[in-house]
Amino acid sequence: MDSFLLGLRAQNASQRTLDTYQEAVTQFATFLAEKGMPTDPHKVTREYIDAFIADLLSKWKPATANNRYRGLQRYFKRLQEAGEIKVSPMQNMHPPRIPDNPPEVLSDEQIEAILRTCTGQEFSARRDMAILRLLLDSGLRRAELTGLTLNDVDLRNQRLRVLGKGARLRDVPFGRKSAQALDRYIRARNTHRLAAQPQLWLGERGPMTPSGIYQVVVDRAKQAGVTAKTHQLRHTFCHLWLRAEGNESDLMQLAGWHSRSMLNRYAASRAAERAREAHKRLSPGDRF
Repeated sequence: MDSFLLGLRAQNASQRTLDTYQEAVTQFATFLAEKGMPTDPHKVTREYIDAFIADLLSKWKPATANNRYRGLQRYFKRLQEAGEIKVSPMQNMHPPRIPDNPPEVLSDEQIEAILRTCTGQEFSARRDMAILRLLLDSGLRRAELTGLTLNDVDLRNQRLRVLGKGARLRDVPFGRKSAQALDRYIRARNTHRLAAQPQLWLGERGPMTPSGIYQVVVDRAKQAGVTAKTHQLRHTFCHLWLRAEGNESDLMQLAGWHSRSMLNRYAASRAAERAREAHKRLSPGDRF
C-alpha cells in the first residue's frame, strides 16, 4: 500500500484520489479476509474481484462500486508496472455501469429560500452567504472551496485562484453579488479571533474542513425546507449556465474538466427542460 500511494504522489495525484484508492484496496483486502480468500496479490483472480464488486452492489449505489473498481484497477496496474505480478487480474474486465440518473438540481425558488436563511449580519450568516453564493456562482468542488486562502481572493477583478484536481491551478470568476457577499464576510472575518489564519473560511474553533462546508449547505437548506448537498449546488451551477445558453467549452474550463464525459454527465440534469425552453425561444416551425 505504501508503495502504491508513493507512486500516486509521484504522479501528483490529489489527496482525495489517494484516500479514495486506499479505501478501495483496504475494503477489498478486508472482504477477502472475511470470505477466507487469499490476500496475496499473486493469488487474486478475477472471480474474487467479481465477488467483491457484486457484494458492493448489494449494499451501495452503483457509483460507489464503480469508484472502488477503479481504485483496484489502478492498484493492480501499478503492481504489474512494478513487476510484482505478470498480468493484472482485472485485464479485460469492465467497470459496473452507472445508471443514467442525474441528481435533481435546485429550482430558482429553492435557491432563493436557501439564501434567505443567511440574511442576518452575524458572522455565521455572512460567512454562509458567501459560501453558498460562491458554490452557486462558480460551481466549485467542496475541496476547492475549502482550500481557498485569503490570498486566493481577488475582489477587484472578481476571481479566485483555485487548486483543482491533479493539483492544477485555474482562475475562477464570480459575479457582483458573490463579490459583495465575500467582501462583507472578509470584513467580518477581520474581527475574528483567528483572523491571522491564512485559510479563508473560519469556524468557531478554527479553519473550516470539507465536512464543515458540507454541513453549512445541509443546515441552511434544512432551514429553508429544502434538501440539498454541496455537489448538488455544482450540478445546479452547470444547469443554470447551460440554461442561460452558456458555451460548453467555457463551462468545462470553469468547472475544471478535461473530459467531455464529465460535461455530458452534468449536462444530463434537467436536459429535457432546457431543450423545451430552447424550443420555445427558437420554434423552428414558426419561421414558415
